[in-house]
Amino acid sequence: MIDKRDNDTEQRALMAILLSLVVFWTWSAFFGPKHQPPGPEDAPTAQVDPVPSVAPPPTPAVSDAPVPERTVDVQTSELVATLSSNGGGLHGVVLPNHQAAYEVTPVWTRVKEMVQGETDGSWQPYGSDPGPEHLTTTDGVIMAAGAGDIEPGAWRIEGSGPWVATRTTADGVRITKTWQTTADPNLLQVDVRFENVGGATWKGPLWVGSIDTFVGEASRYSNFSRPSGVADGDLETLDDLSDAQEAPAAHAGPVSWFGVGDRYFLAAAIPDTPGWGQLTFQHLGDDHYGALMVREAELAPGGVEQLSTRLYLGPKDLKRLKELGYDLDEAINLGFFGFFAHILLWLLQAFHGVVGNWGLAIILLTLVVKACFWPLTRKSFVSGRKMQALSPKLNDIREQYKDDPQAAGQAQMKLFAEEGVNPLSGCLPMLVQMPVWFALYSVLLYTSDVYHAEFLYLKDLSSIDPLGALPALVGTLMIIQQRLTPMSPNMDPTQQKMMRLMPLVFVGFMFIFPSGLALYILVNTVLSIVQMWLINRTIPLPVQQATAS
Repeated sequence: MIDKRDNDTEQRALMAILLSLVVFWTWSAFFGPKHQPPGPEDAPTAQVDPVPSVAPPPTPAVSDAPVPERTVDVQTSELVATLSSNGGGLHGVVLPNHQAAYEVTPVWTRVKEMVQGETDGSWQPYGSDPGPEHLTTTDGVIMAAGAGDIEPGAWRIEGSGPWVATRTTADGVRITKTWQTTADPNLLQVDVRFENVGGATWKGPLWVGSIDTFVGEASRYSNFSRPSGVADGDLETLDDLSDAQEAPAAHAGPVSWFGVGDRYFLAAAIPDTPGWGQLTFQHLGDDHYGALMVREAELAPGGVEQLSTRLYLGPKDLKRLKELGYDLDEAINLGFFGFFAHILLWLLQAFHGVVGNWGLAIILLTLVVKACFWPLTRKSFVSGRKMQALSPKLNDIREQYKDDPQAAGQAQMKLFAEEGVNPLSGCLPMLVQMPVWFALYSVLLYTSDVYHAEFLYLKDLSSIDPLGALPALVGTLMIIQQRLTPMSPNMDPTQQKMMRLMPLVFVGFMFIFPSGLALYILVNTVLSIVQMWLINRTIPLPVQQATAS
């Protein structure tokens, strides 16, 4: 499943939530108790399988004289990698200035281990020091290349910067890769040359790409590494590995970049010629998959094909990726509400520039968002008080037209018009704030700013709260907030039970939310309680409601 389908799913989910809220509110006010894989039309033009198969040929893979394996360290101030004759690409890419993700063991998991007798040593919520970030597994190869089938065999590596890796396939295609560092410590220049050194015309797929081991069920909401790229301006990610197991998943259009990455880090090759080949995700046997740029070619004897790329190896820093261009910033998927997310991210970064702490920046952002919605919330509360004042009249209408719901609804609408009350205004603040909430969720989950950011006992605001303290506090405060907000007398018992259960359901999700988002919701709930207290003091009960009670 690709990311743009995730966005469709997110949009449908949000619309379902909004529709449910509107239906729920309308029923209470008026009546009271009573990814599909891409279809054939989306697929690229049919071709003879343009992607290399996984089966190696029975003939020797390399026609060059055997050479001993050689490894060369490629190092800049931002990365350390090994260029190996085994695959002719980069292995073990390490980012020494960036820490790997913590292996968080929450308290409830620890309790379970104690009950089952599986504990070993003292409890460390964030585990031991994870060390520097590794962009690939030990099996990964960044910027592999081939002509036709993937073949085993060693590459010849020469030079000391630039470095040249060469090999010749059994069919007589010599592949030469030239590697060199650049002025940018996160960028390498990689030029690939395919030359037919045989005596006959060669025809088949030429390919360049990154290959690694991928496991787990990934989506926008997990941190598993996945093949990805941008084709025709759209971000494509092989979240569902089964999409490429039966046949290669090819994507038509110019290729801006292709590579592998997780939520916070990226290895992306930027081709100098976007139309050189087609972005293709290929299953290469076992748990190995590749993000490849594939070109169907025909090389006469002496014929040459070339592809020059710049290879980015580093964090998914939005500002940095935008400066580099080539749609690299598309690697950060901020979801359907990306417009709001960019505004919130800008504010969050501005506050961090002032206070120097991401936790405090989140608190300041919460204050600003709450202040922006204050007039709307107050207006909604006033409308709610008017609805409470109309409760006796609404009950009379329901009793009078208990056998004719349509007439009851018409009478209620007439009453609302006479009294100047909008029955849907009570849920308006919630509906308006939902895009902001979704956008903030994306900011805290998918940008690298709060990655490993510390606040109080929290070591990483992008991971869950291992103590569960923030979710527990939010649950307690939401119950208090609910008690301060009297339920409508027109709400039936089933709806009242649902409303009482909502905090528990919401808090259940909080235990798997990033702790930075939990911090935002905690502060927002505290401010909501204060806001409710102030409104109760400044807006008196309507006369009718006070008389009725």
